[in-house]
Amino acid sequence: MLVAAPLPEDTDQEVRTQSDEISNDVMLDVLKAVNARVKKLDRSHDVPYVAGYSQNGEKVYIDRHMPKSFRHDGKRVDTDCFLILHEVFERALLDELGLHYLHAHQIALRSERAAVKRQAALEGI
Repeated sequence: MLVAAPLPEDTDQEVRTQSDEISNDVMLDVLKAVNARVKKLDRSHDVPYVAGYSQNGEKVYIDRHMPKSFRHDGKRVDTDCFLILHEVFERALLDELGLHYLHAHQIALRSERAAVKRQAALEGI
């Protein structure tokens, strides 16, 4: 599992915005918090479907051919943080809630998409 349990005492400090909707600020908080919990990132292998995680969940793999960023409308967009978010959410939903892979993947995909949209709005893309 990627998140050590119990959570550190300062976990509440990660939350800077309270909302019932996924706002840009909330998504930024989530993106930063999830990425900070990943112990290892490995970009040295060929990875089917672009990204994945180790059996023990301590490492996220991103395909060595996947660009770390790309340019859109003259602005640089990082990719690793969104792939990490997807893999961490997917793994947590499988391990902690016992969801079927298809369901976990779709929820992770929607979270990833929300994070990308947040970044696009922030960057004015």
